[in-house]
Amino acid sequence: MFFKNKNNEEIYEDLGDNTEEDELEQQDPEVDTSKVEGLDEALKGDEPKEDDAPKDAPKDPVKELEKALAEEKERTLRLYAELDNTRRRAAREMVEERKYSGMDVIRAILPVMDNLQRAIDAATQQNADDPLLEGVKMVYQQLTDALKQNNCTRIEALNQPFDPNFHQAISQMPSADVPENTCIVVAQEGYMLFDRVVRASQVVVSKKP
Repeated sequence: MFFKNKNNEEIYEDLGDNTEEDELEQQDPEVDTSKVEGLDEALKGDEPKEDDAPKDAPKDPVKELEKALAEEKERTLRLYAELDNTRRRAAREMVEERKYSGMDVIRAILPVMDNLQRAIDAATQQNADDPLLEGVKMVYQQLTDALKQNNCTRIEALNQPFDPNFHQAISQMPSADVPENTCIVVAQEGYMLFDRVVRASQVVVSKKP
């Protein structure tokens, strides 16, 4: 580099290839941020995200209302189902109560029929042609028909296999003429109201001789 002194003489001085300013630029060059890959993403990473909301943030009231509505709907449907079952059960019990409401009356009438049957048997042995006997038989038949009209029927027991659901064994008798466990004697007639036993038949059951 040339410069002049006081005498206006040119003096050459070698300051090197780089000035102090150039050295500073080389030591701390300016960074071109546009060419640095991933810099924008790194800077964006420091910004808060919507997903990084605190856990104790207030809940969405709309979702809470929808959830409460669904739970209340399910509860209401369950209550309707229980109410429908209760109504059906009550209706079924009412039908059964009406269906078997005559059970007590029939049980009260059956001893009267037993006495009439005994009177008929006794009178038949003494005088089978007695007109009074025919009248008693007619009364007995009327009672039997009245019970039948109200779905009360006699249990068939004579010469039938013994069934503990319908028969009550009062004794056993050896017999070679019928199979074992057969009702060979009916001591008292049994009756049923629809499918329920009002009174079981009292029978004598056969056994091996």
